Amino acid sequence: MSDIIHFADESEDDQTNLPPRKSWKVLIVDDEEDIHQITKMVMDDFLFQERNIVFLDAYSGREARKIVEEHRDIAVILLDVVMETQTAGLDLVKYIREVLGNHMTRIVLRTGQPGSAPEKEVIVNYDINDYKQKTELTKSKLDTTLIAAIRAYRDLVILDKSRKGLTKIIDASSDIFEFNSMRKFIEGILLQLTSLLKLEEDTMYLETSAVAVDEDDRSLKIIAATGKYSVLADDTLAGNVPEDVYKLIRRSLTNKESFFDGNYYVGYFQSGGSRENILLLEGSYKLESTDRYLIDLFSCNINIAFENNYRHQEQVNTRDDILFKLGEATERHNAAHTSHVRRVGEIAFRLAEKLGMNQEQAEEIKIAAAMHDVGKILLNDNILHKSTALSIDEKEAMRHHTVKGEEILRNKKYQLLENAATVAAQHHERWDGTGYPKGLKGDQISLSSRITTLAMIYDALSHDQPYRKAWSEDNVMAFLSDNSGKIFDPDLVKTFVENYDSIKEVNKMYL
Repeated sequence: MSDIIHFADESEDDQTNLPPRKSWKVLIVDDEEDIHQITKMVMDDFLFQERNIVFLDAYSGREARKIVEEHRDIAVILLDVVMETQTAGLDLVKYIREVLGNHMTRIVLRTGQPGSAPEKEVIVNYDINDYKQKTELTKSKLDTTLIAAIRAYRDLVILDKSRKGLTKIIDASSDIFEFNSMRKFIEGILLQLTSLLKLEEDTMYLETSAVAVDEDDRSLKIIAATGKYSVLADDTLAGNVPEDVYKLIRRSLTNKESFFDGNYYVGYFQSGGSRENILLLEGSYKLESTDRYLIDLFSCNINIAFENNYRHQEQVNTRDDILFKLGEATERHNAAHTSHVRRVGEIAFRLAEKLGMNQEQAEEIKIAAAMHDVGKILLNDNILHKSTALSIDEKEAMRHHTVKGEEILRNKKYQLLENAATVAAQHHERWDGTGYPKGLKGDQISLSSRITTLAMIYDALSHDQPYRKAWSEDNVMAFLSDNSGKIFDPDLVKTFVENYDSIKEVNKMYL
């Protein structure tokens, strides 16, 4: 034991008030108790990047399997070969790599019987990272072996984090203007940022957590998060984070400043008018000027992304509002009927989602359904609001609103208007072919139109009309069931009934 290395003390400077760093996990797998005790004794003062070691003990391959299943963040395994069987250690290696799929943990084979596991054969045939005979592991060699193994483990973790971040960015890039994709995009950049800053390296080593916070309408909302904060994504900040973190974020917002505080970096930047955004990095013990440049670059680019996203959403909302207003214009003399337009759109949206459509597709159907009667804008008010039976000529004029609606909306340059034009033309077609204006049947009628037909008839029957009172809920549902396969697509009726509780909620939204 004369070969002892004394590690130099780190400069304490401003480190004394920082919280302790997470320890490296090292698993000793050996059936000799002395090996466990000696290893822990000689490595008692070990430090690598200001982190010490916490040892886990297993005395057989069987015990080790349970430990590696429970602790997926083990940095290094010091592994004996011969334990309960001649190949217990090698069997454990295969289990870790092939069954658990763990290729991060570094495995150092330590054997007192090299003849039972020849070095070349083991290195070639098993995914281990180092091979040592127990007799050659002095204090200094054990130090260097662990440092090399831990450093390799750290770099693999950083690379994996970077890969995950890049994957999130790529996955989100095609639909960047959807909120969920925007969140994935930002989470990906956060992972990339913490990886580039190596917040799992040197004096900055801690379990890195990062969170981007957006303040909107005086409510702090977490829009993207990684690490221990990831479960809080899309949640409000207050009450969900430690009080000291909440105070730091409030301080940044109040003073409109970025700063370091202990192991936290809080970045402040504005996005689009009064919107304020916060970047919180935990584990930022020391950052160089180049690191701060990366953070500034991140803030700038996220600011641009936010601004573009908000502007895009504003354009979408404006477009949708204009189109809804167009649909409502057909019911211009009946305030109750303007709610009918909104309800039909929302019911159609919910049905579309239940059928497995994505949000963009469902939104298109919502807009199209809301404009289904736009052709009525050309009809005489006397026909629209007549409380007695229509004459033959009036019925023909009423039926013609489908053709007029299609003519108003048809525009091959815009898919949304094309879909809306089709719905306007087909929303009085029937599943059995007895509808108008063309007598289309079954799948000849577009899915958007079939959804709209079900939504509009359900809503019309459920509310008062100029010529009759609203039907009871039981009578409405009986009508839908009786006309499944006649007026309505039977599969849609089935989906409607299965999700009726959600659809009923729409009546409370637009009274």
